[in-house]
Amino acid sequence: MAEPTQTEVRQALDNGLEGLKTPRKVVVVGAGLSGLAIAHELTRRGCDVTVLEASDRPGGRAYTLRDPFADGLYAEAGAMTVTPYCHYAMHYIRELGVELETSDLVDTDFSYFVGGRFAGTDPASLNRLGLPMNDEERRMSTDEMVDRYVQAICRENQPEISAPEWRVTERLAPYDLRSVHQVLREQGASDAAIDLMEPYFLEMRGGDLKSASALAWLRHEASPHSLVKADPRWSKIKGGTDQFPRAFAERLKDHIHYRRTVVRVEQDDTAARVTFTDQGRLQTMEADRVVLTVPFSVARHIDLSDARFSDAKHDAIRRLKYSSIVRVYLQMRRKFWKDANASYSTDLPVRWVRDATPHTEGPRRIVECLITGWRAKAVAAMGDEERLRFVLDQIEQPLPGAREHFETGTSVVWDKRPHAEGAYILPETGHSALMPAIRKPEGRIHFAGEHAAFEPNGGSMTFALESAVRTLVELDRAADA
Repeated sequence: MAEPTQTEVRQALDNGLEGLKTPRKVVVVGAGLSGLAIAHELTRRGCDVTVLEASDRPGGRAYTLRDPFADGLYAEAGAMTVTPYCHYAMHYIRELGVELETSDLVDTDFSYFVGGRFAGTDPASLNRLGLPMNDEERRMSTDEMVDRYVQAICRENQPEISAPEWRVTERLAPYDLRSVHQVLREQGASDAAIDLMEPYFLEMRGGDLKSASALAWLRHEASPHSLVKADPRWSKIKGGTDQFPRAFAERLKDHIHYRRTVVRVEQDDTAARVTFTDQGRLQTMEADRVVLTVPFSVARHIDLSDARFSDAKHDAIRRLKYSSIVRVYLQMRRKFWKDANASYSTDLPVRWVRDATPHTEGPRRIVECLITGWRAKAVAAMGDEERLRFVLDQIEQPLPGAREHFETGTSVVWDKRPHAEGAYILPETGHSALMPAIRKPEGRIHFAGEHAAFEPNGGSMTFALESAVRTLVELDRAADA
């Protein structure tokens, strides 16, 4: 069975998946957005679908925190942004009647806090920090650095780098063998300039730029999803990102079974089977097809000895890396800082501090603190209360008065989050070689999720949904095989 192309998958969605043929019975493992979309499309066409979800809620890493906050405040622990170019996300948002509002990433009061001092992105402010930049960089704003060191490479590699049908061409392939840091240094960027640009690489902040694939990064930076191209049309889900998966789940209801952890997947020539926990018992369910949508970090815990997977699939499951991210949320009694939509990049272990509730009514606010990479692993080793104390001590420097105004808080350690074990994929050097094996179906077992998209991405809702539609096209073609 030939793999559908990226263009064919998009055309199938735009044509309403007309004439989609479905198996008689399908088990979907995972109720993240991709699993929900697959179940949504199959059930409305009469397929017998069961969704097995290990947690007690839908959405996976589309996760909105509402406890322990007061006054109806909430914050996003996972996915949080939709752009007009998120074709698959926008399709289902419209279909499900989910409302949008302007993203908090638009019109931020962004600044740096380095060496105990604040600075803007203009050359004069940056030079006051005394950073070891080269002579050319001292005359540049951060935006100009990004244009000089990043967007220039994207322009040099047009039209391939922005092609609607993503392919690793001969000209692009060498970038997949080099890291982001290596390519930036080759362009002449100083380490100080790289540190200043890193906050602009929205989907690369969860990992080490010295291991991340430069090709995956350039593909994102050349796309309209790049943070440097943000405009007022960037949106968030009104009322919280969790409203999106809940809208799917409302239509599926009895098809979703929560607190069912899949522990074994197997298949033979006639059927596929999943074994899962059910209130202290092991149950096995048989189906014509199984769709695995869980992250490969979770799939590593599933027994696949009789799944008949290829060596390439087993290798991809073992090798795929996920970003280490800790997000800490501090409820403050009132807004005590001057910036209207504060967003600070720091040289502290807490790499990013922002107002997570800039447009909320009432006096209280939630300050979000983002910690990434090896620093996240260190903070993850702390206990919950110890972690809150550590972060409060850290942000007292850029936000004096934080301890005084702090009321309550919580944190999400994605490496330790059950049924996730990582924030989103971190495409390391050589990632393009893994991608065909990641998404390739294995007999009666199919794969969806942001990791199984046609192109590398960092936890994108739209690419998770793209993988869902691709899987539906695969199921249709398998019916003719």
